[in-house]
Amino acid sequence: MENVVQEAMSRGIEMHKAGEFELASQLYTYVLQLEPKHADANHNTGVIEVISGRAPKAIPFLRTALEKNPNHGQYWISYIDALIRMDALGDAQNMLTQAKERGAEVAAFDQLEQRIKQLNKKAVGGIKTPSGSFSDKTTRVQDPPQDQQKSLINLYGQGQLKEALEQATILLQQFPNSSVLFNISGAINNGLGQLDASIGAYSKAVAIKPGYAEAYNNMGVTLKEQGKLEEAIEAYEKALTIKPDYAEAYNNMGATLQEQGKLKEAIQAYTKALAIKPGYAEAYNNIGNALKEQGKLEEAIEAYNKALVIEPDYAEAYYNMGNALKEQGKLEEAIEAYNKALAIKPDSSDAFFNLGVVFHQQGKLKRAAESYKQVLCIKPSYAEALYALSGTANDLSEAKGWVENCLQVDKGHLKAKLMLSALRFYESGETDFNNLMQSSLKDHPYMRSFAWAFSLPELPELYFHRWALFDRMVELSNKARPFYEFGVWRGEAFKHLIKTFKKGYGFDTFEGIPEDWHDEKAGTYSSDGNIPKIKGGEFIVGKFEDSLPGFFSEKRPMASIINFDADLYSSTICALNYSQPVIDQHTILIFDEFIINKNWEQDEYKALNEFCLNNNYTHEVLAISFFTKQVAVRLIGI
Repeated sequence: MENVVQEAMSRGIEMHKAGEFELASQLYTYVLQLEPKHADANHNTGVIEVISGRAPKAIPFLRTALEKNPNHGQYWISYIDALIRMDALGDAQNMLTQAKERGAEVAAFDQLEQRIKQLNKKAVGGIKTPSGSFSDKTTRVQDPPQDQQKSLINLYGQGQLKEALEQATILLQQFPNSSVLFNISGAINNGLGQLDASIGAYSKAVAIKPGYAEAYNNMGVTLKEQGKLEEAIEAYEKALTIKPDYAEAYNNMGATLQEQGKLKEAIQAYTKALAIKPGYAEAYNNIGNALKEQGKLEEAIEAYNKALVIEPDYAEAYYNMGNALKEQGKLEEAIEAYNKALAIKPDSSDAFFNLGVVFHQQGKLKRAAESYKQVLCIKPSYAEALYALSGTANDLSEAKGWVENCLQVDKGHLKAKLMLSALRFYESGETDFNNLMQSSLKDHPYMRSFAWAFSLPELPELYFHRWALFDRMVELSNKARPFYEFGVWRGEAFKHLIKTFKKGYGFDTFEGIPEDWHDEKAGTYSSDGNIPKIKGGEFIVGKFEDSLPGFFSEKRPMASIINFDADLYSSTICALNYSQPVIDQHTILIFDEFIINKNWEQDEYKALNEFCLNNNYTHEVLAISFFTKQVAVRLIGI
């Protein structure tokens, strides 16, 4: 293929020199089909586009050539010439400066610099005509003086958007051809939520100045906010065509690609931004978010740390790090990260909310409730905080009150609507539940869970957080026996139970779930191989099918409580089958993911029913928590 490429290039250059541009272009195109990054083919194609009056189309080819060989002086010359022809004089000057900084010594650079200076000089004194010439007889209506621009930008920066828009409107009457004013006006309208007006302003800016990379970038930001993601990417590409070293445009493109779910491409865009601007904290933060979405939590945390090295007061990076640590189950470290975010930004309702979630997971319910209430001090309409408070309640009335408050601020909050019907059912108010069962929501996993619970011979005791359910089951258990737990993860539940029983056996791989489960990938809930150090705890490491046969081959003490937190049907049925020798009519079985999930009937629920069927047992349901998906049972007939 190398000989074919060389022959086509040689022939193309011959046609090029002879002025046969169309034939030359065809030959270069053929080369690029075989070798898309071929430097000379890209460069020569770009040159032909410039000669043919299509300078904007030339830019991608010239950029590729320059990226392939940045030490080739002629590539710089051609690129800068194309920018000058597009009237992108500022970008042309920037590229010329870059060329010199790289040490490219080309005599033509001086000529290019003179062209830029002359055109800038003309731009000050004349008005550009459609033909591209300048008439010095008419004063050019251009941008307002710097002090007026600065005043307008200050109003925008201070959040005085209405005043800024009024001032921009007045200035545009005086300077109707000011691309700068239209660009600023676009940003102001965006801030006011007037997105169509924002796009209109940016469009006028680039119509006046086709080489206005910043306006294209800003237009992309607004298009993304409108949900027009493909159009946003096109705008960023136009900005980068004009200004290839535009780090902010690469960063914004990455955010748009990430919103499209194109995480790999997003990370590539963020990486390009960092190659241009190594100290770009926001790009590192965004890479962290994309890596987190990929489930690469350690790499995400590393990216957030890089952002914080650059910008130590970056509250958002601390907040995002807290989320990643929370997802890893590193709750104390997550708390530390959220507190650092709040020290910098005390009015961050999201940081307070997630701090509450972590306290909730730790069983520190008072502190969780305090954090949720702090959210509401900042943002009273934060529906999720109101709903979360219902999960800290200790009685039905309190829980129902918080759910009702949630629906007052968000009438469309589906979980709250469904949950309220269940709580009212417990108060002997069956109407809401029955109406929902006649609606399209009857097959919702919440409704299927409620229907199962309400079909039981007796309504089980209802709890609103896992710790209350645990404590009640501890009261009913034989405390002289040890407890067993299948699925330990970071050991939060184990720590709670060991306070009473003093001895517990925990089983886990400590490397996450062994197979995909719902939307969770295999390896989720990994503790990175770290086994908890808990006094009184004995931990058996490995997959259940490997570790349980050996463990239960010896006689083991009867169980007071067995907490099944393995999630998967396969793991749960395995644990049930092997733990049968330590279960009797006094043993309480608690299932952590029994109901509420999308396909809950195929998980722990299925395992329990299959286990009972195979052994001629039945079971009675002792307690339930719709909020935490737990169900506690005793076996009958064992």
